[in-house]
Amino acid sequence: MKLKVKILKLKAGRPVAILHKKTADKISVNIDDRLSLAKDSKKIISIIDIATGLLKENEIAVSNEIVKSLKLRGGEFIDINLAPHPESTNLIYKKLKCIPLNEKELEKIISDIVKNALTEPEIAYFVSSIYKCGMSIKETEYLIKAIVNTGKTLKLKGKVADKHSIGGIAGNRTTPIIISICSSAGLIMPKTSSRAITSAAGTADVIESIAKIEFSIPQLYKIIKKTKACMVWGGSLGLAPADDKIIQIERLLNLDPE
Repeated sequence: MKLKVKILKLKAGRPVAILHKKTADKISVNIDDRLSLAKDSKKIISIIDIATGLLKENEIAVSNEIVKSLKLRGGEFIDINLAPHPESTNLIYKKLKCIPLNEKELEKIISDIVKNALTEPEIAYFVSSIYKCGMSIKETEYLIKAIVNTGKTLKLKGKVADKHSIGGIAGNRTTPIIISICSSAGLIMPKTSSRAITSAAGTADVIESIAKIEFSIPQLYKIIKKTKACMVWGGSLGLAPADDKIIQIERLLNLDPE
């Protein structure tokens, strides 16, 4: 089916498409079902919402995330189809039963998170399953590899080091001290941090009070070449898009780290 694009200038945090109720009834979809949107060779999975007075029956209203991904213009037509139910939901239910996941299974879950094939409640179930059942060392390794492989990667020369803590301790600001000392000693430390999840301010929020923290990857290379280190917000770089989406859910669930 082809529908006429209506751009809402809506930033939803994930791809969201709004259908007229008559259109939704015609193709038998409900709120939070998945829709595949395509323009030329590009495709994106979107979550469905339904309205009546906002748009006409032959129209589809789309969020900024869809506009940017498919490079859409208002008034043009795009192809829409029902997206199949992702296999990874069965893998999440498996983890909810505290059954360990193998490398391919975790790769599938992370890939579907990045492709927006999973809804927020499904990602919440995945986060909750890990919170409830924990992860083995092997599962942790597989999860980290999957998150890295689905994002952009910095290629740096020299001795590259990183610093991380479990977080959750209010006012614990070791990052600026450690990064400064280690980089002055010659180590390369491209430090990315998250915003607050369960506390009033995360490392990125604190650094932002005194310096800019949002940069592009080319800007990051320039900073590291000059100073050997950086302290930036990871959410603006696309280095770990799966992690960014999982953090959004953790924030909603207000899960404390252990």
